[in-house]
Amino acid sequence: MSEIVPIIMPKWGLSMLEGTVIKWWKKEGDKFAEGEEIVDVETSKITNGYEAPFGGRLARIVAQEGEVVLVGGLIGVSADESIPSAEVDAFVARFQTNFVPEAEEQSEGGLLHIRTVEVDGKAYRVGTLGELGAGNPVVLIHGFSGDLDNWLFNLDALQSEGPVVALELPGHGASSKVLETGSLRELADVLVRVLEKLEVSAATLIGHSLGGAVAMRIAIDHPQLARSLVLLAPAGLPGSSVADDFIKGIVGAHQARQLLPALKMLFADESLATRELAEEMMKYKRLDGVDEALAMIAGQMQTGDQFAELGGKLAGLPPTTVILGRDDRVVSAPDRASLPASWAVVELESGHMLHMEQASEVNKVMAAALSKGDVQ
Repeated sequence: MSEIVPIIMPKWGLSMLEGTVIKWWKKEGDKFAEGEEIVDVETSKITNGYEAPFGGRLARIVAQEGEVVLVGGLIGVSADESIPSAEVDAFVARFQTNFVPEAEEQSEGGLLHIRTVEVDGKAYRVGTLGELGAGNPVVLIHGFSGDLDNWLFNLDALQSEGPVVALELPGHGASSKVLETGSLRELADVLVRVLEKLEVSAATLIGHSLGGAVAMRIAIDHPQLARSLVLLAPAGLPGSSVADDFIKGIVGAHQARQLLPALKMLFADESLATRELAEEMMKYKRLDGVDEALAMIAGQMQTGDQFAELGGKLAGLPPTTVILGRDDRVVSAPDRASLPASWAVVELESGHMLHMEQASEVNKVMAAALSKGDVQ
């Protein structure tokens, strides 16, 4: 490598604004391979090894151990030994002078604001964009074993339509892991209480997978809250089922390598299920109470009873758009004939995580649903 390449603080999740350099595994002058862990970084959620996105030589350590660096900030420099030290120093100086922190790059209100909302003594993690008192709020509900980061590629598009609230389900992310039954109704009731605390009285609910079933449950039990629904690869529709291999693979895994087969089921392009993704999920699964919460929710999902109850009440739901992935191996396609004729159903060339694999197309469909109430 004959060029000078910056090594920057990575962004691991929507809420990450900065990280702390914990330990360098390479010293100045050492060479490293692509994918090799070169430094440990601590965030508010985890400590993780940063794997080099390219092979090179560590010419300069800019951020020392214990130093806090903003996302995108310079922590090191890679350069061949043929490049003079003065040129490396000049590169560092230029980078530091021209660096604009992520928070300053975004327009006012454009940065996801993370907070916790307490319900019955339990804390639930929420991200918001924009002023909740203005316009038609959009509420995002992720799927089984997901978190706020699942919406990384959708927030910019959605915030132009109105204020956004992204919720982390009980048992997931940084929300409370304490559950009584793990049922759809319990999950839905908690989210309704959270929205009440945020003074959101009516919104468009966008739910993915399990989150789609939760959104339908909310709309059935609290019809005044749901103006419309957008369901992405939803669980719970008539004729569809959730793959048992996926549920067991997530709940039963005790090592990152055991998670990979289940994670590959999420994507049409299996290369998106990386080792880093598996390792990140294992860090989450090792948190106190996570395995118990996921197992409880999974048990409710596998009985099928609560999904069958949803199927009998679809006609009473508000305007609804369903977005399906043709290569979805986690939730099978519903029986189209059993869906209300007024529903809009859109199919995309994607796997289960269609809002990540086909983000641009999904964003277009969601924007149309928000502006028109449905998509033809």
